[in-house]
Amino acid sequence: MNLVLPLWPICVIDIVGSLGMILFGILAFLKALKTHRLDRTNPRYSYLCWVTGTLMAFAVFRAGGHILKHLLLATGQDPAWHKLAPFFGALNTLSFMIITGVTLFMRDVESICLQLNEERKKLEKMSKEILELNRDMEQIVSERTATELALRIAHQIRNPVMIIGGLIKRLAKECSQIQEKKLEKKIQKVLEQVERLEKLVQEFETLMEKQVEYFRIEDLNQIVESAVNLVAPEAAQKQIKLETELAKGPLLFRGHAQLIKVAIVHILRNAIEACGPEDIIKVKTGLKEGYNFVIIKDTGPGIPQEILPHIFEPFFSTKGRRTGLGLPYVKQIITEHRGKIEIESKPNQGTTVKIFLPTHLDRQ
Repeated sequence: MNLVLPLWPICVIDIVGSLGMILFGILAFLKALKTHRLDRTNPRYSYLCWVTGTLMAFAVFRAGGHILKHLLLATGQDPAWHKLAPFFGALNTLSFMIITGVTLFMRDVESICLQLNEERKKLEKMSKEILELNRDMEQIVSERTATELALRIAHQIRNPVMIIGGLIKRLAKECSQIQEKKLEKKIQKVLEQVERLEKLVQEFETLMEKQVEYFRIEDLNQIVESAVNLVAPEAAQKQIKLETELAKGPLLFRGHAQLIKVAIVHILRNAIEACGPEDIIKVKTGLKEGYNFVIIKDTGPGIPQEILPHIFEPFFSTKGRRTGLGLPYVKQIITEHRGKIEIESKPNQGTTVKIFLPTHLDRQ
């Protein structure tokens, strides 16, 4: 006796399972879509939308095919199902191909996004450094302006004060001889005020000697490397090649890192502005005869010989172009560090800037 089991329970389970598959596919896609709307720029959320959307389509095609198959077979329309079966199979295959393609594509997109994120961090770091450099430049200009103003005032006050003081002292002697006590007392009061003016002039003149101590031990290699990294995008934009040759060991000196960086960045930017595509800027550091040195050499057009002797003069102008305060302040920064700066240049042969900073670490 053969036992025959009815097929309808299997069909019911298949249909219910297919409907559940479609339902879960739609819910997954809606959840991914809702998450994507929170941050449309997130590539992972976009990937989830594509994958869940394709899986939802796969669920509809495959589960819908199963349901349609049972309905057609139950109504005796077997030929119709045999015609539709390849179509549903092709749709299922297409769904898998789309998922594979999206996965491979999003893998590359994620790699690109990671690179963009690294570049963003570099830009943020560079922006912070540029702000610090601008702040330091403003501080330098403010200090120099205040100092020059103080020295100018001191110079203008000194001569009149000395003349007035001399005359009052002479007049005081004469008054004491003729016994003019009342006049002598008034003259003494005037003389006291003159002496106060003389002390004020002395305070102005010693302003430079009372600067705040901000020097400490620094590594020239680190400063130069940071300065080169800061201007590297500007050089790359002009298709200028930046080459560095840093000393193997640390180059220690006593100074202010940001001020030295300001000086080096200014020289590098001058070189970048002067050079054109395919030019080369070489930066080298080292130690020689008790001095750390930085050599910045470019293959640009060079500096005309008639300008070179005046390169460190403030606001020196020629042919309508002004050199500004940049290089004079660079020289002042190096001088305050007890260093030296030299510039060599010939037309069409490039420019070489040499900066020397003393290695001894004792206060000067």
